[in-house]
Amino acid sequence: MEHYIELVRIDGDWEGGHHGQYPKVFGVSLESDKPFVVTEGSGWGLGGASYTLPGLFEGNAASIFDRAESSELFQVLSSAYHSGASDEVLVLELMQRYGGHA
Repeated sequence: MEHYIELVRIDGDWEGGHHGQYPKVFGVSLESDKPFVVTEGSGWGLGGASYTLPGLFEGNAASIFDRAESSELFQVLSSAYHSGASDEVLVLELMQRYGGHA
Protein backbone atom coordinates (compact mmCIF):
# COMPACT_ATOMS: atom_id res chain seq x y z
CA MET A 1 0.00 0.00 0.00
CA GLU A 2 1.23 3.47 -0.87
CA HIS A 3 2.19 6.11 1.69
CA TYR A 4 -0.85 7.85 3.15
CA ILE A 5 -1.69 10.57 5.63
CA GLU A 6 -3.69 9.33 8.57
CA LEU A 7 -6.68 11.58 9.27
CA VAL A 8 -8.87 9.60 11.67
CA ARG A 9 -7.83 6.75 13.97
CA ILE A 10 -10.26 4.87 16.20
CA ASP A 11 -8.77 2.75 18.96
CA GLY A 12 -11.16 0.60 20.91
CA ASP A 13 -12.03 -2.62 22.59
CA TRP A 14 -14.46 -4.14 20.05
CA GLU A 15 -14.49 -7.79 19.11
CA GLY A 16 -11.19 -8.38 17.37
CA GLY A 17 -9.95 -5.01 18.61
CA HIS A 18 -7.65 -6.42 21.28
CA HIS A 19 -7.72 -3.26 23.39
CA GLY A 20 -6.77 -0.89 20.58
CA GLN A 21 -4.14 -3.05 18.89
CA TYR A 22 -6.24 -3.13 15.71
CA PRO A 23 -7.30 0.47 15.14
CA LYS A 24 -9.67 1.52 12.40
CA VAL A 25 -7.86 4.14 10.32
CA PHE A 26 -9.01 6.50 7.58
CA GLY A 27 -6.43 8.36 5.55
CA VAL A 28 -5.70 9.93 2.20
CA SER A 29 -2.98 9.28 -0.34
CA LEU A 30 -2.01 12.25 -2.42
CA GLU A 31 -0.30 10.07 -5.05
CA SER A 32 -3.11 7.68 -5.92
CA ASP A 33 -6.10 7.53 -8.23
CA LYS A 34 -7.84 5.84 -5.27
CA PRO A 35 -6.99 8.43 -2.62
CA PHE A 36 -9.02 7.17 0.34
CA VAL A 37 -7.27 4.59 2.51
CA VAL A 38 -9.10 2.41 5.03
CA THR A 39 -7.23 0.02 7.30
CA GLU A 40 -8.20 -2.14 10.21
CA GLY A 41 -5.15 -2.91 12.24
CA SER A 42 -1.52 -2.08 11.99
CA GLY A 43 1.46 -4.34 11.56
CA TRP A 44 -0.10 -7.80 11.37
CA GLY A 45 -3.58 -6.31 11.47
CA LEU A 46 -6.60 -7.09 9.37
CA GLY A 47 -5.39 -5.26 6.27
CA GLY A 48 -6.67 -2.37 4.26
CA ALA A 49 -7.35 -1.00 0.82
CA SER A 50 -7.56 2.20 -1.22
CA TYR A 51 -10.81 3.52 -2.67
CA THR A 52 -12.40 6.25 -4.73
CA LEU A 53 -15.28 8.05 -3.02
CA PRO A 54 -17.91 5.91 -4.77
CA GLY A 55 -15.87 2.82 -3.96
CA LEU A 56 -16.00 3.62 -0.24
CA PHE A 57 -19.77 3.25 -0.33
CA GLU A 58 -20.18 0.59 -3.00
CA GLY A 59 -17.81 -1.69 -1.10
CA ASN A 60 -19.19 -0.74 2.34
CA ALA A 61 -15.76 0.41 3.56
CA ALA A 62 -17.26 3.71 4.70
CA SER A 63 -19.57 1.85 7.10
CA ILE A 64 -16.56 1.14 9.35
CA PHE A 65 -16.72 4.80 10.34
CA ASP A 66 -20.47 4.94 10.93
CA ARG A 67 -20.01 4.92 14.70
CA ALA A 68 -20.08 7.47 17.49
CA GLU A 69 -16.30 8.04 17.52
CA SER A 70 -16.19 8.99 13.84
CA SER A 71 -19.71 10.19 13.08
CA GLU A 72 -18.47 13.56 11.78
CA LEU A 73 -16.16 11.86 9.25
CA PHE A 74 -18.94 9.52 8.13
CA GLN A 75 -21.32 12.45 7.65
CA VAL A 76 -18.75 14.35 5.57
CA LEU A 77 -18.08 11.27 3.41
CA SER A 78 -21.77 10.49 3.01
CA SER A 79 -22.66 14.08 2.09
CA ALA A 80 -19.84 14.23 -0.46
CA TYR A 81 -20.88 10.89 -1.95
CA HIS A 82 -24.53 11.84 -2.29
CA SER A 83 -23.69 15.25 -3.78
CA GLY A 84 -21.32 13.72 -6.35
CA ALA A 85 -18.21 15.52 -5.09
CA SER A 86 -14.93 14.70 -6.77
CA ASP A 87 -12.20 12.80 -4.97
CA GLU A 88 -9.84 15.77 -5.32
CA VAL A 89 -12.24 18.25 -3.74
CA LEU A 90 -12.98 15.89 -0.85
CA VAL A 91 -9.29 15.21 -0.20
CA LEU A 92 -8.67 18.95 0.14
CA GLU A 93 -11.68 19.39 2.42
CA LEU A 94 -10.61 16.51 4.66
CA MET A 95 -7.03 17.77 4.86
CA GLN A 96 -8.29 21.20 5.93
CA ARG A 97 -10.73 19.74 8.42
CA TYR A 98 -8.54 17.09 10.05
CA GLY A 99 -4.99 18.22 9.24
CA GLY A 100 -3.58 14.75 9.33
CA HIS A 101 -0.50 13.17 10.78
CA ALA A 102 1.70 10.74 8.91
